[in-house]
Amino acid sequence: MRITGIIWAVLSLLGLGGVCPAQAGQWIVVVETPAQPEGSPVEHQRLLVTRKGATGFFASKRIELLWFSGRDYTFRVIDNGPELSPNYPALSAALRANGCIAGCNGGFFGKGHEPLGLMIAEGTSTGALGSGALASGIILNSGKRNPYLLRKAEYGAKYAPIDLLQAGPFLVDQGAAVAGLSPERPARRTFVLHDGKDGFALGLSDYLTLAELGEILATPNFAPGHSIFRALNLDGGSSSGLFWDRGTEVSQVQVEPLKTVRNFLGIVPR
Repeated sequence: MRITGIIWAVLSLLGLGGVCPAQAGQWIVVVETPAQPEGSPVEHQRLLVTRKGATGFFASKRIELLWFSGRDYTFRVIDNGPELSPNYPALSAALRANGCIAGCNGGFFGKGHEPLGLMIAEGTSTGALGSGALASGIILNSGKRNPYLLRKAEYGAKYAPIDLLQAGPFLVDQGAAVAGLSPERPARRTFVLHDGKDGFALGLSDYLTLAELGEILATPNFAPGHSIFRALNLDGGSSSGLFWDRGTEVSQVQVEPLKTVRNFLGIVPR
């Protein structure tokens, strides 16, 4: 199914669950996962979440997850260059040009389009290791081609990263929602998940606050077959994008960022 930015907003309001919901705390989660292509390296999950007791047209929100195994795939950071002369016309073009099976937009950037914190794209470093909530997490592809989702304090030269991206804040850590996340300014959001073992996922949510998204992702049994050990927020709002080409035009998952972003986060074979 190809989902554009406009269609995404409509679907997020009209979608109804196809199976019985699993309820935990104040959120109800309904699984709407479509049929998976045979032998696909990506597991696509589509989830509909509703706050307990909420009613009305705007109550339901959609979340898309693209799971992959860190045994076979790893992260690639793609530098999109300066705002006025980007290297790629779209997220989908950037991913295809760099051999990625799926991907999303990357981390935050400043008014001059400089990355907020350190960015390493295929061995080329830009910026410096940053601090603060928006740079509290590190996504990297190590010298041994292993994917990692780390806290900044856990990072060291031993990882010898080929690709690295700082982002934040953390939404979930050690399986629990992070305290102190903002309950204001709902927005579309992209994020990275780790199950604490070999499983990683890229995610895109409908309009939610950081606090709401943290609560939802920490809901027990939120993603069937997967635990959520850590979840890290990426740049959201109009920067949000997610792409997975399942092989045919009608089966794509595609939400393009509404503005030019500084970098993309792709998934490539190890």
